[in-house]
Amino acid sequence: MQNRKVILIAAVFGVMAVLLVQAFLSNVENKYKVGAELINVLVAKGYISEGTLVTEYMVDTKRIPRNYVQPGAVTTVRQLMNEQGMYVNATLVPILEGEQVTSTKLVQPGKETGMSIVIPEGYRAVSIAITDVTGVARLIKPGDRVDVIGTSEFVMKHRPMVRSFTAFQNVLVLAYNQNIMGTVIAPEKKSEQGMGMGELSQEDKHEQIPTVTLALTPDQAQKITHLAKIGEIQLSLRPIGEKATPSLSVIDTDDLLKN
Repeated sequence: MQNRKVILIAAVFGVMAVLLVQAFLSNVENKYKVGAELINVLVAKGYISEGTLVTEYMVDTKRIPRNYVQPGAVTTVRQLMNEQGMYVNATLVPILEGEQVTSTKLVQPGKETGMSIVIPEGYRAVSIAITDVTGVARLIKPGDRVDVIGTSEFVMKHRPMVRSFTAFQNVLVLAYNQNIMGTVIAPEKKSEQGMGMGELSQEDKHEQIPTVTLALTPDQAQKITHLAKIGEIQLSLRPIGEKATPSLSVIDTDDLLKN
């Protein structure tokens, strides 16, 4: 009888030991599975220097175990873009070939970073002064696209004439005043005196000239600078997504009188 009790107790402890070992092994296995789970991350295809705007052509998607994913790792190309689908993240520090792209190594454009990181390759940033009339009631925003219309006066056979033409079409707006494409404009806060924090006084508002900064090719940059000297520039705002560039004729005063 005593032997049976000993055997029974031993069996119970044996079962408990087996269960505990199984639970431990299962826990270790689960931790291993979670750590070994493959996660998509973006890695640099090659060396990316400091201050470079990061695009899909500079990165590859690589699947690595979760345990090796760095904090803040960028997992999709979409994370490099803004709501309009434009690349707006530049490198704060160099990124080596094969290195994970992380949010701590990226910066979005603003007054502190300047505008150079949002200028497309092969283009130049050119600012022009606007008014409520020439700048679509100042409703143009960074990231919009516009057509540039030029108007100039000339004399033909001792008769003053005015000629208008569409100089450039589908031009990217990089900035409005100092609001750069890709930045978020915080709402103004009112001070105790009722003036917004950072809001200009009436005197400052009078002195400040509203500007729009456009992305133009070097050739276009020369032409718009010349046009601003000899005539007037008007911007027409394009609908989102419209890329058509129809052929348009130059018109003068006589064309307005034609049926």
